[in-house]
Amino acid sequence: MSELAHGLLLQDQGRLEEAEACYYGVLAREPDNDFVYGRLALCQMSQAGKKRQALDTISEAIRLRSDEPFYHSIKALILSDLHRGKEALEAASQAVALNPEDTFALSAKSSAYCSMDRWADAEEWSRKALAVDGDNAMAENLLAHTLRMQGKTGMNAEAVARLLAADPEDSLAHVNAGWSALQAKDQRRAEMHFREALRLDSESAMAREGLIESFRARSLFYRLYLSYCFFMQRFTGGKQWMIILGIYVCYQVARNVLKTFSPAIAGVLVLLWLGLVLWVWLAPGIGNFLILLDRSARLALKKSERLQGIAVGGGLFGGLLLGLTGYLVDYYPLMLGGLGIVISTVPASLAFDNDSAKGRVLFGTITGFVYLIVIVTVVLEGWRHPASSLHWLTTITGAGALLAAIACTWLGNIRSLRRSSDG
Repeated sequence: MSELAHGLLLQDQGRLEEAEACYYGVLAREPDNDFVYGRLALCQMSQAGKKRQALDTISEAIRLRSDEPFYHSIKALILSDLHRGKEALEAASQAVALNPEDTFALSAKSSAYCSMDRWADAEEWSRKALAVDGDNAMAENLLAHTLRMQGKTGMNAEAVARLLAADPEDSLAHVNAGWSALQAKDQRRAEMHFREALRLDSESAMAREGLIESFRARSLFYRLYLSYCFFMQRFTGGKQWMIILGIYVCYQVARNVLKTFSPAIAGVLVLLWLGLVLWVWLAPGIGNFLILLDRSARLALKKSERLQGIAVGGGLFGGLLLGLTGYLVDYYPLMLGGLGIVISTVPASLAFDNDSAKGRVLFGTITGFVYLIVIVTVVLEGWRHPASSLHWLTTITGAGALLAAIACTWLGNIRSLRRSSDG
């Protein structure tokens, strides 16, 4: 068996690193073999941390043979994974221009629109691919995904049923079915589909992520958060910002109006707003904390998810307990420590299980800053207790910690601080 044939066999078996080594061996002898570059790019794009390398590889294939739509389609898919939607759309459009009847190119264009959250356009192009080949699994999965993201639950259910009927052994079809079940608030059915997807493809990151979400959704608290996410995901990033800013403006107007005739009601509104903000950011961490309490479900968590659960869910409940204890025993240093730990949960929710290296550094630094302030405050005020007032250092650093936590609720909406630069 030739080295190329061996590499193709290994790739079909999912042994991507071994296949990659074979392809490099072929390229050492045949440096202008565009076919091998194309297969190598497919290997690399399916491995964590190698998408940028895959982009360089497929660019070399295109350099050697620019009239092959397959290569431009692969480039579009890689760019979509890297969240470079406009470039992905350009590459996919080039592939379609070379062959308007190529279902892979049409599906790649749908995927490019998905990476830009342009769900209606993505639906249109997935349907164009299916018009050419009604059995195209990639286009059918994209269609099911785009229908769900637009909230077209009835049409999505039909698309998922077609997927499962066509190939009940397709892991991606079960992933789509799982997310559809979650959106329909059927957590048990979602869990069943995600488990089946993992059985069929134990390396599927989408299936594992979905299973974690279904575990979290066992609690009503997290199901409400998911409903909020499903609502917001229908819109592009720009429109999401407009919605958030619109809600904030309405809140400020309502608060200022209420202050004129009922400061108490205005105060309640402020508390509700703070609760909403905290709920949006803390829900995933609290969900992970609840999973940690389940002996079997906790095994599905990654280390970063476990740490997030401890820092956020454990920090919230522990901080509240510490603050309440300080209040009951009339020891305000303990109350301040509990309040500080509660504040720390906001940056901690973004510091752990964050795909962005920049985001982990930024929010991790802020979390460490708040922890340091908590320690300094408890020691300083404990040494001064009982004092008639707080030390000036406690006041300044406490305000700084609070402002930093508030800033995190806005910085967390910046996608580059939440997403990996390698997809």
